[in-house]
Amino acid sequence: MYVPQSTSMLELGEKPRVLYLDDDEANLVSFKANFREQFEVFTTSNPVEAYNMIAEQNIAIVITDHNMPSMSGVEFLESISSDYPNVQRILLTGFTDLVPVMEAVNKGKVFRIISKPFNMKEIAKMVSEAWDQCRMIIEKERLIAQLTRQNQQFEFILRQRLLT
Repeated sequence: MYVPQSTSMLELGEKPRVLYLDDDEANLVSFKANFREQFEVFTTSNPVEAYNMIAEQNIAIVITDHNMPSMSGVEFLESISSDYPNVQRILLTGFTDLVPVMEAVNKGKVFRIISKPFNMKEIAKMVSEAWDQCRMIIEKERLIAQLTRQNQQFEFILRQRLLT
């Protein structure tokens, strides 16, 4: 049985690992060309492949278009939110209607929403913010694990003293 990796198992290299899901091949090529120097970029037009890439490639940030044929971006983000709760999620949408935006926030637990047409500087800024958030989550998990170990050690010492 496959067990998804938590964000704490991500390798925190110099560049964030970003997955971009979009049904428009031109957008995928453009995204990769524009951001390959700043991020480790992974792209796909297939939601199932995207889902599998999250664990296989230790993805920290997922960016998805909202309007896709087989599954909306909100549905995709909702599908990954329980298995990959610490992966930061960004939704691209051309809709000006608030309903998809509210769905994204409520169902997909979206970190940020970007409206189309998007600005490359805006995407870079949001990915940077998402990466900072991801690192804070990982540091928090590390500190909690450290405190848990220390607490267990103190309890052991206390029990030893009470027995002697």
